[in-house]
Amino acid sequence: MIDTPAARTQRLIEAWGHVTADSDRAEADPLVQDCARRLLTDPGGGTAYLWTFGLVRMAGYLAWQPGQEAARSALDALRAVDRALGDPPCAHPSHPYEGTLKGLLADEVWLAGPDLMSLVGPAAEDGAWRCPANVAGFARLTADVLAPFTVRGIPGLIPDAHTSSLSNLSSVLNGYPYGDPGEELSFQAGGLPRHPTQGVLAGHVVTLHASQWYATSGLITEKRVLDDMIAGLEAALPLLGDAPCARTVAEHPGLDSDPSGNARTGHLLRSPGGRAELRSWHADAPLERWLCHDFLRGLAHEALGKLRYARDSLFGIRDDRLLDAEYLRPDGRLDIGALTHCFDEAEYDTSWQAENAVRWAARRYAATEDGSPRERLVLLLLVLWCAGTAELAPDVGEEIRDLLVGSRTVPSDSACAHADAHPPEYPDFEAHLNHLYAPDEFDAPEEARGAGAWGCPATWPGWPRTRSRHWRDHGTRRTRRGRGRCP
Repeated sequence: MIDTPAARTQRLIEAWGHVTADSDRAEADPLVQDCARRLLTDPGGGTAYLWTFGLVRMAGYLAWQPGQEAARSALDALRAVDRALGDPPCAHPSHPYEGTLKGLLADEVWLAGPDLMSLVGPAAEDGAWRCPANVAGFARLTADVLAPFTVRGIPGLIPDAHTSSLSNLSSVLNGYPYGDPGEELSFQAGGLPRHPTQGVLAGHVVTLHASQWYATSGLITEKRVLDDMIAGLEAALPLLGDAPCARTVAEHPGLDSDPSGNARTGHLLRSPGGRAELRSWHADAPLERWLCHDFLRGLAHEALGKLRYARDSLFGIRDDRLLDAEYLRPDGRLDIGALTHCFDEAEYDTSWQAENAVRWAARRYAATEDGSPRERLVLLLLVLWCAGTAELAPDVGEEIRDLLVGSRTVPSDSACAHADAHPPEYPDFEAHLNHLYAPDEFDAPEEARGAGAWGCPATWPGWPRTRSRHWRDHGTRRTRRGRGRCP
């Protein structure tokens, strides 16, 4: 074979095509450095497109674990192209790099370059791919993939797939899921590639951290979803290493109070267009802090701790004895304040902690002797309170149903001597039950009543009977959020 310039170019193009994240440095680094050297020689010249797209083709390797010199020379060359070519006027209405911005899935710019063999040689057309504006655009995109937030001039064009994915996840985190919340969380958890870029790794961790509250709240009733999220974070941790960070905690990014806002940041971190959009929102803020491995490790460990604890609590064997220390005082009496506070929070947003607490209260009621009538009464009222207001997992509802069936001992039409001295129709349960159980410790609320009034059959006309009948006939029902709610 005659060793012509065209033949040498063809061999180079073929060699670039074999450089991937799995390549050996001894083979890949010389190819990268040779390409970067040629590009730096004339970054605005007529062959700059060839060497630029050569680096684009090898970006999968450069984004993973290249040699330091190869990584530095590649970035220097790409930035030189950006400076030399800029964004010159041309006759093209659009350029391929803009479509690439909308089509990327995980920063994989190396899959978006052209067929280089069609762009070289005397027969090649001088079209949009070879246009200096397109070459400069690809140089900026690739530099941003390799070193996020270090280049400017990238349009804030977010990949269509990311926009769709974020819309679905936001609907879950805002409580109005478009589809199955569990399927959506499992999908998000499985989105980490084997060789993620810096932006994709950061976005993955931030997104799962933003999503963990929903998974741990008890709204998810499938263990595999929590398993998937745990596996997704466990896959990220080894990639974050263990090197400390020189920044203080205050210098790390501040998370949004809205989980869906943090999920949006997580999605925007995963593409050049998304990162450009973040930059437009935060002006000159040091956005590279979102890539800090020490910061991301903290998020991953925090989310993992909550997910593992919730998985064990929601789907493991619930050992009620573990709650004795939380809800019993050293003298064996109820810590009524801790119990009612937990139930009060559950009235608005049931948590697995409240589910464990109501199960504990129901089992203690069943085990408490008649010699402790006030404690039995308060425990029963706690269960009735939670049953009437909170969303509960099906297995918890079934157990409470059994307790309520067993509590039907006095007919609701029995004679009552309390006249109108019953508790208010819509009491402040926390204040009333605290005072009812421990009147020496808690002030009497307005319309406070004694144990006789609270235990009177007329106080709760048919509560145990009505609710146990509903559970017997219908069990727990599914709400739009996928939970079982006590009817």
